[in-house]
Amino acid sequence: MSRLDSSVFYSTLDEAPQQGDILLGAVSRIVAGDGYCPPRWRALDEHTALLAPAQHAGHVTMPELRVSAGRALVMVMTHECGLDKDRDDLGRAFTVSPLIDPTSVSVAGAVADQGLLMSGRIVGYLPVPELRIDSRSIIPASVVDLSYRTTLDRLAYTRRLTCVSEAARQQLRFALAKPDVLRTPSLEVQLSEAVGQTITSAKVSKSNPLVVQLQLADGSTLELLKQPGSPAAGPVARTRRSVQGNASK
Repeated sequence: MSRLDSSVFYSTLDEAPQQGDILLGAVSRIVAGDGYCPPRWRALDEHTALLAPAQHAGHVTMPELRVSAGRALVMVMTHECGLDKDRDDLGRAFTVSPLIDPTSVSVAGAVADQGLLMSGRIVGYLPVPELRIDSRSIIPASVVDLSYRTTLDRLAYTRRLTCVSEAARQQLRFALAKPDVLRTPSLEVQLSEAVGQTITSAKVSKSNPLVVQLQLADGSTLELLKQPGSPAAGPVARTRRSVQGNASK
């Protein structure tokens, strides 16, 4: 993943709802009774509350409901095909992940290497460059913590601060695939092993049309995951009527 600077990462277009949009929203999570919180999430836990104690139902114990929540800058994880709704009774839920301070991220108990983290080389995080408008810092240099997912009602966030570019969305999609799907050796490693070899054939997998199988000269097979994309313009136009605000406008 190549590092994108602010001029490439952000979009100046006031578009319809998109994956990667950065919002003023909120995040929440269910926590255990000991209140454990990873250091990188401490700034997000503005409030912790016990909503319901543990209950016994016969031989089964229903767990307590203890929630930590807070307001935060969040990035939309849901693909834009799931965001194309104007009616208030349709498609209101989408998922978001919070933007956090890069220096709060730790690896093996030590502060993560900031160079590796901000170049997108640590799995589970997407680097976000600072966004400045008229000398004001609108979005600080951050990373999106992809391990923290919250379902948000699209009428529950305050406003959209900005859209991101298609290049940034592609990086987000690949970053999402790494922890969730690509836990086998990374595509980068496989491609490095393929350098210098002749590709003898290529075909789309019959079991998964998103996978392209390349047969190499040494008899091995390389599988490539097709790049997901944004929907093209069609007869039913996508609109931004459900977008609440945009600080860059």
